[in-house]
Amino acid sequence: MLHESCFQLGTFIRKVGTDGRLLLQLDTDNPQAYIKTESIFVEINKRLVPFFIQSFRLQPSSTAHISLQDIGNNEEAEMFIGCDVYLPLEQLPKLTGKKFYYHEIIDFEVFDLASNLSIGKITDVLENGAGDLFQVIENGNEILIPINDHFIEKIDREKSIIYMQLPEGLVEVNIKPSKETPEENLEEE
Repeated sequence: MLHESCFQLGTFIRKVGTDGRLLLQLDTDNPQAYIKTESIFVEINKRLVPFFIQSFRLQPSSTAHISLQDIGNNEEAEMFIGCDVYLPLEQLPKLTGKKFYYHEIIDFEVFDLASNLSIGKITDVLENGAGDLFQVIENGNEILIPINDHFIEKIDREKSIIYMQLPEGLVEVNIKPSKETPEENLEEE
């Protein structure tokens, strides 16, 4: 299984008990959606290795106690601490309305209803602590648009368009020349 075909479900953060159980910190808003998961992929040495789940018990704070088949003691479980856990993209619950997964909106067009103009296509989503951003490239320029529920009016998945109501001047303030744009030659004096 390739990383591109998967999403990260969480990370094993510590052992639980003495029988090889692990505590999985889940990275999801809906942990209940994964209770019946039968197998997972664990990233070991940058490769995704499949494991069958013996038991999956949801805990408070978006964690789960997990027992993996063929892992029966703490020594065997020790190597999994800090490893990321993945599932195939097909196992993501379908989202509707204005909710979306970051990977699904790459190459979507951003259309600003305020100016009645297409801003460009989303090339990436930049995640940071202050707030995530759509990275949009248009005519060789990079435009960073804050991902804000108040700005998003509608998502048309069939046409691959996100309709937004952007504040006046936001696009102009956030335009910067793309790295692909040639630099001007500066003459030395």
